[in-house]
Amino acid sequence: MKLKLGILDQSPVIMGDHAATALANSINLAVMAEETGFHSIMYSEHHGVEAYGSSSPELLAAIVLSKTSRIKIGTAGIMMRNYSAYKIAEWTKMLSTLYPERFILGLGKAPGGLKDAIMALNNHKPVVLSNMETKLEEIIQFIRDEESIYNRDEESIYNGLIAQPTHVQHIPEIMWLGSGMTSAREAAKHGVGYSFAAFMNNENGMENTDAYLREFDRTKYFPQPSLQVAVAVSVGATIQEARRNAYGMAYQFLQSRQLVSPDAVLSPEAVEEKILGTKDEAEFFTVLDRIITETPQSVGQRLEEVSEKYNTDNLLILCNMFNEEDRINTYKSIIKNNN
Repeated sequence: MKLKLGILDQSPVIMGDHAATALANSINLAVMAEETGFHSIMYSEHHGVEAYGSSSPELLAAIVLSKTSRIKIGTAGIMMRNYSAYKIAEWTKMLSTLYPERFILGLGKAPGGLKDAIMALNNHKPVVLSNMETKLEEIIQFIRDEESIYNRDEESIYNGLIAQPTHVQHIPEIMWLGSGMTSAREAAKHGVGYSFAAFMNNENGMENTDAYLREFDRTKYFPQPSLQVAVAVSVGATIQEARRNAYGMAYQFLQSRQLVSPDAVLSPEAVEEKILGTKDEAEFFTVLDRIITETPQSVGQRLEEVSEKYNTDNLLILCNMFNEEDRINTYKSIIKNNN
């Protein structure tokens, strides 16, 4: 079965290098992705973090849209707590007008950085966490050019306010990012797509995705559900090589689990120095085991199994590696074996 494959690009910074290199790699990766047949590429948002080079996925998406002609480009995602619904709707409609049917608005509820970065983004004001779903509702209303914008109590808060450009010919696909049941049900309730982060939580994943498909409201934003599953993958000449190439990515995942700002991608040798013989060793290898590590000959079958497990052909592939050539080879092996 041919899968609808996308790339989740975090613009990973390699230890000893700089964000400028990571951003150049992202643009080169996008060009390769279009040439080889990937369906989409999505950019993440991180602030004040050494590990990832892009703090503005909407800007990176705009640049890549201008350098490609077919592939869908999106955000995965915009961290909603840091921005107004109005501003998100405005630039979303700009990109959807300039690049019809190519831009995907991925929205997330995570902070996108540690405490100081989030405070700086919000002018040192506390973030109201209870209004994320309200923001989603407002974004949808602005995209649809509704005359009045209502809050969740059906009270009009903006009368006659438009978000330019109006009359967007093809409204953008919206993906609601998450890894838990709450986000799955929110996506279903509002009739938007759901991007499930299986690389963060693969234990109760089927319960979440099944709930999304079962509860999807076809009378809302889109008439059909759109389920996407994001997985972390490493491909090498041997399974052992694939696992070793994934050490840097696994170590970043471990740091995130421990609420520590992730390092730039480390070499396998540097990770071993930090992990082996420490209290974190067992947890590190548990995290590593959740990454799909395969050879070029076996990766296609493994991804088909993931597709069948979650009942979707839409997979988003994350791969952060110390050697950019290994990362490119992973993506090339995946698309080459997508039969």
